[in-house]
Amino acid sequence: MSVFTEAKIRKLRREGALADKGIFELENNEKLTPAARGFLKDHHIQIVYSNQPKKATSADDGIRMPITRLEDSAVYPRLFKLTKLYTYFLKNQRELHLAFQDEKCEQMGLLLSVLENMVGQRILDDISDYQADLASHADLQAVRVSKQLDQEAVMMNYDAPLWQLTCYESYIETSLLRKELEQELAADRDVFASKVTQLLKSIEVLLWLIAS
Repeated sequence: MSVFTEAKIRKLRREGALADKGIFELENNEKLTPAARGFLKDHHIQIVYSNQPKKATSADDGIRMPITRLEDSAVYPRLFKLTKLYTYFLKNQRELHLAFQDEKCEQMGLLLSVLENMVGQRILDDISDYQADLASHADLQAVRVSKQLDQEAVMMNYDAPLWQLTCYESYIETSLLRKELEQELAADRDVFASKVTQLLKSIEVLLWLIAS
């Protein structure tokens, strides 16, 4: 079995064997590393398997085939970025435990579990699908609107307890990471990218509620 790494793909592109917005044909016995797949996605190079028909590149360009496998999604090689939030969430749990905020500490544990599932490539449709105790996307979006979280001007006082400030820090970091992913991904054409950004939005709201 032949494996194409990012280095091999870059070499093919430098040699002119691959062009941006072109097609990369993969044989049945060939594999791509996540980094190589991400590089192809970043350069809008379509991956076509040898047993599948090639997509037209002229008049049919406006018709996008749905992505049905997470491995084909542009979000796949970026899921590791979510591990950046582990430290923040664990710090939150510690501070909540020390402040005797047991219920909030348990809620933070649920969010950490959702995050671990996402990193583990288990991308579900709604955050409530991970844990029955969590509110749905629709309910959290209503809270998002009522709290004006999209205004990007929500602040917390400097004299707030440390557990509140650490939760607020996690809220900010999650928001920044979600916006970074939104800039990198075409969520309107990639259902998995859309799911990940929506899950992060819901996590933001839950973090804000824990911090409030």
